[in-house]
Amino acid sequence: MSAPLWLQFTGNQTKRKRAELACVACHSKKIRCDLQARGAQGYNNCTKCESGGKECRTRPSKRGRPAASVAPLTPPVTETSSCVQINRHGSIPDHLAVSQPSGPPCAGLRNDSRSLDFPRDLLQRSSISPAHVEHARTQSFDNIGWSMRDDPSPGQVPTDPQGRPTQAMTNDSPATQRTEDHSEHNDSYPIGHVFLPELQTDARAQERLIAERMPEVPNLPDPDLQQTFAETYWEYCYTWCPVLDRETLSEELTRSPLLVNALAVVGSHIKPPMIPHDGPAGYYERARTRFYNDEEADVMTSLKAISLFYWWSPRPPTILHRHSSWWWTSVVIRHCQQLGVHREPGPNHPLRQQINLSLRRRIWWTAFARERLTALCQSKPCVIDPEDCTLSEPTLEDFSQDTDKTKAEVFIYWVRLCAIIGKVAKYLARSSDTGSSAFPASLARDLIGWVQSLPPHLQLPIGSDRTTHFNRDVHQLHLPYLAVIIIIHLQRSSPSQPLPQAYPPAILAASCMARIMRDILSRGGTRFLMAITGWYCGTAFIALLQALRIEGLAKSANEDLDILTLAVDQLRTMWPTAAVFHSGFGRLRPSATAPDSDSQRAPGPELGMGDGTVYMEMADGIDWTAYFPFATTETSGIAGRLLVPHTEELFFDDDAFADAMLQFQDLFEPCDTLTEMNLFM
Repeated sequence: MSAPLWLQFTGNQTKRKRAELACVACHSKKIRCDLQARGAQGYNNCTKCESGGKECRTRPSKRGRPAASVAPLTPPVTETSSCVQINRHGSIPDHLAVSQPSGPPCAGLRNDSRSLDFPRDLLQRSSISPAHVEHARTQSFDNIGWSMRDDPSPGQVPTDPQGRPTQAMTNDSPATQRTEDHSEHNDSYPIGHVFLPELQTDARAQERLIAERMPEVPNLPDPDLQQTFAETYWEYCYTWCPVLDRETLSEELTRSPLLVNALAVVGSHIKPPMIPHDGPAGYYERARTRFYNDEEADVMTSLKAISLFYWWSPRPPTILHRHSSWWWTSVVIRHCQQLGVHREPGPNHPLRQQINLSLRRRIWWTAFARERLTALCQSKPCVIDPEDCTLSEPTLEDFSQDTDKTKAEVFIYWVRLCAIIGKVAKYLARSSDTGSSAFPASLARDLIGWVQSLPPHLQLPIGSDRTTHFNRDVHQLHLPYLAVIIIIHLQRSSPSQPLPQAYPPAILAASCMARIMRDILSRGGTRFLMAITGWYCGTAFIALLQALRIEGLAKSANEDLDILTLAVDQLRTMWPTAAVFHSGFGRLRPSATAPDSDSQRAPGPELGMGDGTVYMEMADGIDWTAYFPFATTETSGIAGRLLVPHTEELFFDDDAFADAMLQFQDLFEPCDTLTEMNLFM
């Protein structure tokens, strides 16, 4: 057993009638709070809050002096101080005890002669296990680059006591991961080298405070539930969030309550067990609290966990909140950027062989793809600038643990598609400010190039009237592809025309999307679909409303609209945003079918049919049917009408394309996030 812990104690202390430290709950009820007394014993809450299962928050002092705090476990020592030993009833874990060296009493507390002043409530707000920080403290390197704790000579690799190289993946939490450790960045910013001693001192002091936090008893789902949650992840989520590894997941779950709860959020939300469980809201709250309290000792495990929060969105993005996919994706990105994950280690990097580059790519490019999609559907600027990234794109080698590479291939092509979508979103956002309407035809060619580059087993199998080879991942892969085609082929609405005009590519893409949703619904449900699927359906709904007014398309358009309405109705049981779209569908559809003089007009030039001479003018341009190599006249009723042979080939040149491609995102313009909005107003 470790030697006992000694704390500073001054013998002649004046007894105070009023406690210097009290929590908000006890003070509000005018009852005596024992937080100060329990703090001296190592607890971070009072008896009332502990018995009630409530968070114990320190009440700030209003008497002109700083509030007292839990006595620090390693306070500065003076020569006149005496020492008192904390007995075994003080709840100080053995691994927190420090050895008492020979010499004068309390001499062992003078390891650092500097007296540092930190927020006094830091200890009681946190509860990371000190064993984690102690382990991190002994590491010579972090998982990114050189550590500032030791400065080995060039080419020297740190070793453990047995002479083996230390692993680059240390258990540094976000609170102890030293962001100034990366020499590749310090070379470009010499300010860090100038203040190197101060940075090291500050990092050591923060580590010492974090090490003194008391561990919490985890409240975790049963092992059998953990197993089912993991199975749900592998089946439905791994393709779009390949941040976990089959070979290491069991070990990671054993040591990480944060990851256990995050995985439970996914499993209980997508495929709820029939046996009692706490539900995604409860698991999410526990995981979120652990993350914000820096309780996870491994920074990469933290990134894995919060990447799983993508499958929990408790409210739509109509008001400002810190629970949305946009928020958590940004958190992942910022952590990765601060740690240098977005940069590829150079060939001469001393730890290149020890860094888990595969994991870093999978985490980074997952966040990258998500951000690009959210930027398009919510008209938000992107955090990631691709020109700042040197990390190579994901490859099949990054999925070496998978025997079936299909999911890995889908992920790789999804990331490539989202890169194009990010460019489209950037153009649309900036052109709406400048008033430009010249959509770059090069982006349309990029989309065509992407869909035509898909291998046969990843192509959308909807060429016949029914799908015989259904793959949910392949179907989902094409949803964002069809959505972006719709967006760039919708003309902006005007007061005289409340709904945007849809051009043939938008209408056909919407019909193909309805076909995908029909295939999914006919196979039992939509719970595995992500929250953004509601927005995909919303874009298709807008385009199909236009088709209702076109003779020969109205009947098929109504059938497709029925499918989209049913899909959103199912989605709203999981995603609050889908409820907004479902309400908008009910409002818009009757007005779109109301009889008027223009309700059943024949197809005209604006649809690219008959003698289309503007939109589909033949030049050295783009064949819009190239968007749809997977579609035939049997795909849907609308496809059967739009893809029939014409007397003239349906082409449009760059100039005509530029004039026609006006922004659609007016329907989803950024709003005042402090007020509620209706996406269909």
